[in-house]
Amino acid sequence: MEYPKFKVCCRCFTFNQAKYITDAMNGFTMQQTSFPFVCTIVDDASTDGEQDVIRKYVEENFDFSEGSVAYHKETDYAHITYAQHKTNKNCYFAVLYLKENHYSKNKPKMGYLSEWRDMCEYEALCEGDDWWISAEKLQNQHDILENHQELDMCACGTACYNDSTIVRYIQPSKEERVLSTEETILGGGGFLGTNSLMHRMSIFQDNFRFWRHMGLDFFLQIHGSLRGGIYFIPDVLSAYRLSADGSWSNAMQSSPKKYFFHIERVIETLNILDEETRHQYHSVIENKKISNYQSMFLLGLSNHVLFEKMTWLEKIRFFYLLLKV
Repeated sequence: MEYPKFKVCCRCFTFNQAKYITDAMNGFTMQQTSFPFVCTIVDDASTDGEQDVIRKYVEENFDFSEGSVAYHKETDYAHITYAQHKTNKNCYFAVLYLKENHYSKNKPKMGYLSEWRDMCEYEALCEGDDWWISAEKLQNQHDILENHQELDMCACGTACYNDSTIVRYIQPSKEERVLSTEETILGGGGFLGTNSLMHRMSIFQDNFRFWRHMGLDFFLQIHGSLRGGIYFIPDVLSAYRLSADGSWSNAMQSSPKKYFFHIERVIETLNILDEETRHQYHSVIENKKISNYQSMFLLGLSNHVLFEKMTWLEKIRFFYLLLKV
């Protein structure tokens, strides 16, 4: 199959988001760009009818006429559908309907996308319960990265919704500027909206281990900032749904035990980051580790496990910070 010269891959991993996935797909298909882009949607064997919602949307909005580029393909791991949008000729979908849930079996999914992802210069992220609210998002971020070759990542403002109500905005700056690596580390996972990000695919060609150790958006943001920072657009171009059914954040909040081990893994990965950056951000990383230990304590989790993992200096600083809470 000969594909167009896709400039951007829009990656969407989703599971049990039948109520919300249409919003995400509408956000993809409304993008107005001067280049072709491909949206790789991976449904992780949903059980709530999401695959049927996606199929219906694709059948109604994409071109399957005789002579079109559309195809269906069967593999041992997924049913795959590829097609071009009927009216937005720069928009293509590659949908993978996985046959078994990969997340529960700790099986990777990224390799399945290489057929389309490897040819792209940039990648934009959006999970199935989130969506883009501006038709210019991809074009704006693409143009910024084209004009700033010294940077690897661009982000925008994000509106956070609880049902249909905006409850807050993710805007680390009110001005358009470059966010530093130090700000990104201290900001944590909520510093930027995941679906606000666009990054160069070339960042995956380096030898850093830390972002591979824990496949978390927080570390992707740090990774994308290391060469010069993250270009931030304060305009709100994306939307994030708080505590959606089946979302990662909701799963963490509902299980303190999961959250405890999550924070432990974050601390491990921060230690690897510290080593691999030759302690350039050591003081900032130590402050972030302290805030994570503090989160453990405030959640009422096992104190003896907490203290076993802390040095005496960290314990002193830890209690000092607790007194200020």
